[in-house]
Amino acid sequence: MSGIVLSASVRQNLLSLQSTADLLATTQNRLATGKKVNSALDNPTNFFTASSLDSRASDINNLLDGIGNGVQVLQAANTGITSLQKLVDSAKSIANQALQTPVGYVKSTATSAASSATAANLLAGTPQQTSSVNGSVLYNNVTQSYTATTSTPGAVRNNNHLGAYTAPTHNGTAIPGAINGTTQLSALTTPPSVGDTLTVNGTTWTITGAGGLSDGTHISVDDTLTSVMTKIQGAAGAGASVSLVGGAIQITGSTSADLVIGQTGTAAADLGLTPNTYARGNAATTPAPVTLSTSLAGAASPTSDALDTANQFTTADTLVVNGVTIHFFDSGNAVPQQGPTDATNKYIDLATATLNTLKTTFDAASGGSLAVNGSGQFTITTGLLADVTIGGSAVAKLGLTAGTQFRTSAPATAAQITGNTTLKGPVGTDSLTSNFSITDTIVVNTKTIAFFDSTLGGVAGGAPNTTYFDLATADVNDVLAQIDAYSGGTGSAVSGGKVTLNAGTTAALDISGTGLAKLGLTAGITPASTPANAGLSGKTLTIGATGGGVATSITFGTGAGEVSDLNELNAALAANNLQASINTTGKITLTTTNAAASYNIGALGGTATDPGGIFNGVSVVNTVADPDSQATRASLVAQYNQTIEQIRTTAQDSSFNGINLLNGDTLKLTFNETGKSTLTITGVNFDPAGLGLSSLVQGTDFIDNSSTNKILESLNAASSTLRSQASAFGSNLSIVQIRQDFSKNLINVLQTGSSNLTLADTNEEAANSQALSTRQSIAVSALALANQSQQSVLQLLR
Repeated sequence: MSGIVLSASVRQNLLSLQSTADLLATTQNRLATGKKVNSALDNPTNFFTASSLDSRASDINNLLDGIGNGVQVLQAANTGITSLQKLVDSAKSIANQALQTPVGYVKSTATSAASSATAANLLAGTPQQTSSVNGSVLYNNVTQSYTATTSTPGAVRNNNHLGAYTAPTHNGTAIPGAINGTTQLSALTTPPSVGDTLTVNGTTWTITGAGGLSDGTHISVDDTLTSVMTKIQGAAGAGASVSLVGGAIQITGSTSADLVIGQTGTAAADLGLTPNTYARGNAATTPAPVTLSTSLAGAASPTSDALDTANQFTTADTLVVNGVTIHFFDSGNAVPQQGPTDATNKYIDLATATLNTLKTTFDAASGGSLAVNGSGQFTITTGLLADVTIGGSAVAKLGLTAGTQFRTSAPATAAQITGNTTLKGPVGTDSLTSNFSITDTIVVNTKTIAFFDSTLGGVAGGAPNTTYFDLATADVNDVLAQIDAYSGGTGSAVSGGKVTLNAGTTAALDISGTGLAKLGLTAGITPASTPANAGLSGKTLTIGATGGGVATSITFGTGAGEVSDLNELNAALAANNLQASINTTGKITLTTTNAAASYNIGALGGTATDPGGIFNGVSVVNTVADPDSQATRASLVAQYNQTIEQIRTTAQDSSFNGINLLNGDTLKLTFNETGKSTLTITGVNFDPAGLGLSSLVQGTDFIDNSSTNKILESLNAASSTLRSQASAFGSNLSIVQIRQDFSKNLINVLQTGSSNLTLADTNEEAANSQALSTRQSIAVSALALANQSQQSVLQLLR
């Protein structure tokens, strides 16, 4: 080739064509690869810089998988914490059920003695409470006399006397066809039918036909109206009259009986009469006041003299007089006497009895007198020996009121005994009605009071533990003073005629003996009196720690820090799991709270427990388990333990890809290619032990509110721990997610930077390719022109 000689123009064209071909090849390569730098030869700086950026982007992209796994590990842990929180809440619910279960024990208590304390004032003292025995009222030996008294007159009572009888009348209706008295029955428009009957006051006539009988029991249709009226008048009774007025029969009966008209068939109606009973009347009259001759019961009439109808006695009535019951029977109406007459039951026959009969029986029973004045008013006059007490249903019928009419005491009234009343004396003196004798004794707490009579030559005896009194001079006060000396009591005395003995404060009062009845007393034992108590003011009360509470020391008073009322006492007891209440007798009761129901009250001490203090000798009543409640609580323990086991397994199952942040594992994440940017997340142990929880023991846990509240405290702490760790894991998850997003964005930046260094501009390269193609065509044409001269020589050679 070196021997070939090219012209300068050809050679120049050839070189231009070669250069264009190279540029075209480069452009086509860029269009094919999309890059303007495909090797270090293209642009060493850009090539190696882009290669470095791509390598870093690749390294960071490889780290994204680990970051994504870390996100899932955190999410698994968060899911576990959410479930654990629900389980802890479920355990809380079980514990709260235990709190709502009836207290599992009859609580421990300690109750003080009775006092004058109230809820508003615990400091009030108590006066001495004296145990006493009272006798009956006694009167001395002065004779008492009585005079009779008469009651206020009762309500007026009248007899049942009526006015004179008036004759009954019946005015019939006009008889069709009747002209006058001579008109025959057969001539009437509707004559009576044969066989019908007409009855007047028990006399009955039978209707006969024409030519039939007409006598005392028959009426013939041939009879005239006058004949019929004559028969009716005769049957109506003496003084009756019958007339025909305007064709109607007018009947005026007798005053001795009612007028009774009857019939069979239509006999009376055919005569214009209406069958009925027409009663006689009574003329007006004023009832007269009752007298002792008035009967207790009887029908009313113009000649009657019995109690008025409203107040008549019946067999159901009784009259009770000083314990004697007066009964009533009626022999005239077959109501026999119901029982035998004896000292307390008397019987009166209403068929014959008058008020005088009643008076006789009343007076015998009362010892007084029943009387009636001219106005018909009853009065009761007592006898001298007894008051008169009446009752029963018959009292009101006499116009009287049930109750007692008292005798009047004469001025010489027996007086009630006093302490100065002597033990023995004649009637008319201020001595006991039942005199003491030398054989009587009174025994007081095993010591004896005996008696002698110096007027009879008697002298005091010498028996041990015996005091002797002279019946000639001793009075009631002497005996009572000695009883007090023996019993330790004070103030035994006589008031209102009653002897009152007061027991001492150190021993019961035990009395017996024959002399007691003469003082109106009976044998027996009366409890010792309660001594006065200054109350709680200035006293102290200490109570040992109860159920994990704080031992209490209380000073009662009104000073700063001292306790004076129930509210302040309860405030002081609260820290020791105790509460106080007070009843109407001033007894203060200390009781454990629901929280410490299984514990006994701590030991009591302080001056309030000293002799004389209201807490002296007070014993603590120990708590007693309630089987039913404890069985319920034991069931709740089993439920709780199941929940705790679920907490354990849930914590163990909260892993992802072998990493469990709730089981103590550690998660380490790398965020850059050099390994210098990392995040280490330390796991926790969230099994029951890690949360401060444990299984419960039946009979130890949930037994009362105190133990239950301790478990609730642990659950609340576990709940707080879970929330805190959930927050920490949430913060870590946020960091990891931020770095994950950052890495993704950084990869994009690196890859974009790399592309900017190596990628070709396809628009530019396409334009270049088009231009180079044109240039190549031009170069080929120019080369052809340059070789034209040689072709001409070739042509010559041909």
